[in-house]
This record gives sequence, C-alpha cells and structure tokens, in this order.
Amino acid sequence: MKNERAFTLVELLVALAIFALLAAFAYRGLAVMMDSRESLDRDSRKWRDLALFVGRFERDVQAALDRPAVGPSGTAQAPISSNLDLGGATATGLAVTRAGASLYANVLAAPQRVGYRLAEGRVERLAWPAVDAAPRAQVESLPVLEDVRSLAFRFLDRNLDWRRDWALPATQGTPLAVEMTVELGGGEKIVRIVEVPR
Repeated sequence: MKNERAFTLVELLVALAIFALLAAFAYRGLAVMMDSRESLDRDSRKWRDLALFVGRFERDVQAALDRPAVGPSGTAQAPISSNLDLGGATATGLAVTRAGASLYANVLAAPQRVGYRLAEGRVERLAWPAVDAAPRAQVESLPVLEDVRSLAFRFLDRNLDWRRDWALPATQGTPLAVEMTVELGGGEKIVRIVEVPR
C-alpha cells in the first residue's frame, strides 16, 4: 500500500499566511497605482485649464482695439482698463475692448468688451453685452480657472515704465504691453507679457 501524506495544519497555515501577504502587497500596489493615476489626472487637468486660460487671455489682448467704451454705470472706460465697471459696482482686474470673434472669416464682427477678475479663488472671464453698455446692463461671468491665489496685471506705458493701474481713456490711450501674473493654489507663479497691437 502506498504511503500517502497530506498537508499538516501548520503547512496549511504557512501557505495561507504567504498567500495573504502576497494579496496585501498586490492590493497596496494597485492602490498606489490608482492614487498616482488620480494625481496625474488632477495635475493634467490643472495645466490644461491654465494653458486654455492663458491662450484666451493672449488672444483677447492681441485683438485689442483702440476704442473707448461706456460702462453700465455710464462712465467712460479706456480701451484697456484696470477698473471693471460692473454696473453699480467696480472691481479691479482687466477690461479690454477687442475685435469681435470672426465667424466664417467675417472681419466685420462687432467689437466686444471682455475682462478678467479674481473672485472667490477662481479667475472669471467677464463679457459685457456691448462695448457701450446700456445702463444697468448685466455683465456675464464665466469661470475659466480654479484654485487661484492671486491675479495681477501691470501695464507698460510709453515711457517704458510698468504701472499697476490703467484707467483714464483721454490721456493714456493703450499701453504697449500687458503683464499678467497668476499664482495658483499650489504656489506656482505664471507670468505672461502680451504686446498690445498698434
């Protein structure tokens, strides 16, 4: 008769312990991979949103027109201004009179008044209904960048001096360039200088 030998209880417990350790290591490795993927997705989304915002800002400034505007409160506004007329309230940021969006190569599109401001930790792009807005006209705002600590603008004047404010339409005209500085929630600081067309 053959001498058949079975596993002892100790051998089974050792095998089970080894299997449990391998399963725990595999689960931990999978959790680390999932966390890394979420972190990469979050960072990718942050940098994509930043690139879209900076591109939109550059296009708005590069399409600037030397045309003053009238805000919803009835006050004259410079073509490029550091004061935002929100109809009854003012805020600091950037407002630009720009050439209208060209649909189907239509170069006769109406000019637009757009702006940027920081509100509650996010950058908003503002759009006035017309360059010369009617009294109490509603300004539309669209969030374009989240998790922002600060947003600042500077303006290069004709003496090549940087100024923090630009608002008087009659005396200043348009600046030579606009500098935008954005500080993100993670501490990253991005600076862009865009030349204003002549």
